[in-house]
This record gives sequence, structure tokens and C-alpha cells, in this order.
Amino acid sequence: MPRVGRVLAIMGSGETTPGMLGVYRRVLSALPRVPAGLLLDSPFAFQENADELVERISSYFVQSVGTAISAARLPAGADDLALARAVSAIGAADWVFAGPGSPSYARRTWAGTPVPGALCAVVEPGRDGALVFASAAAVTLGTWALPVYEIYKVGEEPRWEPGLGLVEAILGWRCAVVPHYDNREGGTHDTRFCWVGARRLAQIEPALGDGFILGVDEHTALVVDLDTGTAEVSGRGAVTVRAAGREHVMPAGSRLAIDEVPGIVEGLRRREPSGPPRPGPGDASAGPAVGVSWAADLQDVAEQDSESLAATVMAHLPDDEPAVRAALVTLVDRAGAAEQAAARQLAGQLVDALVAERARMRSAGDWAGSDRVRGQLGELGVEVRDGRGTTTWEWR
Repeated sequence: MPRVGRVLAIMGSGETTPGMLGVYRRVLSALPRVPAGLLLDSPFAFQENADELVERISSYFVQSVGTAISAARLPAGADDLALARAVSAIGAADWVFAGPGSPSYARRTWAGTPVPGALCAVVEPGRDGALVFASAAAVTLGTWALPVYEIYKVGEEPRWEPGLGLVEAILGWRCAVVPHYDNREGGTHDTRFCWVGARRLAQIEPALGDGFILGVDEHTALVVDLDTGTAEVSGRGAVTVRAAGREHVMPAGSRLAIDEVPGIVEGLRRREPSGPPRPGPGDASAGPAVGVSWAADLQDVAEQDSESLAATVMAHLPDDEPAVRAALVTLVDRAGAAEQAAARQLAGQLVDALVAERARMRSAGDWAGSDRVRGQLGELGVEVRDGRGTTTWEWR
């Protein structure tokens, strides 16, 4: 992504892990040489160890990112003086970070105060500035917000709450931001979509009306260059635009224009492909791929015979490796517990197709291509074993 002056970065999780260092470096490269960073503690200000978390996050930025960051302490119910100080600190910052904690607590703390307006001003035209919101804080950015803990831990009825609307104000997207989109901590039960699962998400999705869901996988970020009007997916997962129960998946490395998103949403609602045709093999003139429209409807893939399945995968492998990874990961990792066996069986067919193509590469002496496919399969948790005249594989 080229050097820019204004950035909005939305992280699904992993905000203080090595995997997100590239995102921070990209953001900070757009700002003054010694940018003034600000940590908003509101999402976790209610916790007994809030001081410890501030110190831990600050240490991460100093030791890992290489930049100092100050903290604005703003718990719910703070007096007018504390609020004024926090708003002033936001106004003086070159970039603002907010991350882990409770989405509902953060939303209640900031809603109805000057904080949302001050945050928007950080990235207003005419100045260098960045907002980096992750995990719980990311939930608050949408027009609608998901009360995650109330639904998953307390057992309250699934619903949306009003969000701060920063994404709508900055990008024009009426959406609900759902981080931890690919979460699978539940093991035997569905914890995708920020722990609410597919069943409960389906109950509340119609309430979005003409809005949509912006899903950000764990250890993944959507980095938006506000000056050029473009966005890029970075990290190990994908960003998903979801409308009417259908998904447009953008794996890491995907790029799109901000003004493409309404068309993607409309295409999902009409069951039409969203985005331009994907480049074919060897088409170097075609720009970076946008979305994963060829693999968005996995039922179409499932209905293909083996030869067609192999052709579909291999047609996109040379120029679209992230899309192949996204298809396989979607098949297995986003399946509920009851669907895992069927999903793995279908994913196994895709792996078989890739392994067979790799064997043909080896027979033709294309060792670089063979190694590339093997590395890709390894990233997906597939171990390939070459024997005398045979190749076998298994899930790790």
C-alpha cells in the first residue's frame, strides 16, 4: 500500500501479537516521524487489572512496534474534567488505538459524548492521522453493535445495539463490525461471528435492513487508505462482507476500493457475482484480485465432479493463491461441529486435486511450482509425504 496520510485500521484480534506488527508499521509510516500515539482504555477500564493492561499494551508498542504511546483514562461515569482531558488528548494525537475489553462498556462510555466526533476528527481531510480499533473496540465502530457478552455469557436475547457509527461517518458504510469472525474456541459448539454462532446471527441479521456485516477474522486487519479510497486485507485470515446471509470473502492480500462495497452488498442481495471477473492464469496485466467471488458459494464447488473441482482450484492457483487458501479454510474452519465431517470430506477433495496437480508438476520437472503447492498445503495444516512413485497426505 502506498504512503498515505490518513488510515483507518480494523483488527479482528491479535492486536498485541507479532502478527500485527506489519499493520502498525504501515499505519505509522503514514504519520510524522515521531507520531504521538494514544491508548483509549475505556473498553477495559472497568477491570481490576486495568492499570496492568495499560502498562502491558504500552510496553508492546515500545518494545515491539518501536513507538511510545500515552494513555487516556476514561471509565464509564467519568466526571466532566476526565472527559474533557480525554477528548483533548484525542485531538492532540496523531493516532489512536483502542482494543480489548467489553464492547458494550466501551460503547456506553463513549456514546453521547464528544468522543466519537473527536475520533472522526483524527482522520478528517487535511491532516495526517490514524485510528486503529481492534477486537472489542472494533465492535463499537459500526452503525450497529453486537452485545457479545450479554448474548454469549449472560444469555440475553440476540440483538443489535446502536453503535457509534464511525465507519458510516468515515467510509459511508452502514454496517455492523464483527471481529473474531472466524472464532472456533467453542470446539463442540459454534462460536463463529464473535461467539454468537450461525443460529443466533441468522436471527438478528434481518434487523440490519439495508445494512450489512463487516466480518474481520482473528489476527487479520482491514487497512483503509482514506486518501486514495482503497483498502487492503492484511494478516492470516480474511475480511467478509455479508448481506442477506451470503458472504463475499476477501483473503489476505485482497484490495478493493471503498466505493466498491455498496455494489458488493447489492450483488449479494441479488445473488449476483460481486466484483469484476477474476484474472486468469498468466494474466499479468490484471491488477490485484478483489474478493473471492468464484469460491463464495461453496455449494457450487461441492456439486462439481473431481475433474471440474481440480480445474476450478488450479485455474486460480497461479494468480490467486490467497483465494484457494480462503476456500479451503472456509470449508473446514467455518463449519459447525455437526458439519465438520462433511466439510473435511469436501476439503479433502480439494486437497486431492492440489496434490494431483503437484504430482503432475513434479513429473514435468516444475519443482518450484511443486514446492509452492506443498508450502500452501502446509499452511492449511496438510502434511504431504512423497514416497517412491506415490504421494500421500493427512491433516495435522
